[in-house]
Amino acid sequence: MIYGAILAGGVGSRVKSASIPKQFIELAGKPVIAYTIENMLKVPRFDAIYIAVHGEWMEYMQHLVRDHFADEQKRIRLTYGGKERLDSIRNVTDAICRENALGEQDVIVIHDAARPFVTEKILNDSIDCAMAHGAVVAALPASDTILHSLNGKEVSEIPDRKMVYHGQAPDSFNLKLFLDMQAAIPEEKKPEITGTSQICTLNGVTQHMVEGDSINFKITTDSDLIMAENIIRNR
Repeated sequence: MIYGAILAGGVGSRVKSASIPKQFIELAGKPVIAYTIENMLKVPRFDAIYIAVHGEWMEYMQHLVRDHFADEQKRIRLTYGGKERLDSIRNVTDAICRENALGEQDVIVIHDAARPFVTEKILNDSIDCAMAHGAVVAALPASDTILHSLNGKEVSEIPDRKMVYHGQAPDSFNLKLFLDMQAAIPEEKKPEITGTSQICTLNGVTQHMVEGDSINFKITTDSDLIMAENIIRNR
């Protein structure tokens, strides 16, 4: 089985122009998350796509799935998002374990609701790499000079750009490996985790990389929102 997971439990506080979570902001007549779902559904290898939804928006999502994805309702499963990213992921994996018999080769592909332009190539490459290596992340070589600062005011060092990559999403895993890593995270470390890749580093598991794409950017700020709407309107 190959499972998709879309994390839509956040509030997106850095988009200052909106009073609602960024994944539900409408662009060209549809919410951001609808574009994310559409692009993941283009990959027929997904047996089911679980969406971890902000609690106050569950009813909205239920209507969205019925109205826009009626033909794919069997593949889309909704569960509640959590307070933090890890909590949302846990809710998804708990739902998968409740509803399915787990296999040794099962794969989970974890994506951000606010990355609406993920490509079929990234998704298929991620599935293939997770099957071969167990843990994988989409990444792009850094195009800018990266500055490392210990105090936020002065440059401490400049890493070699050839060795620095921008991590994107999805993060993809052999599901059983991921469940083991998830269970092994110490409670005191959980607040430190801001990205799924850190689960690998905390467990000493090598995470392979597949090529990302600049179009697969995350909507984080107002300028990202403007750029995303322009892309949609010009397609």
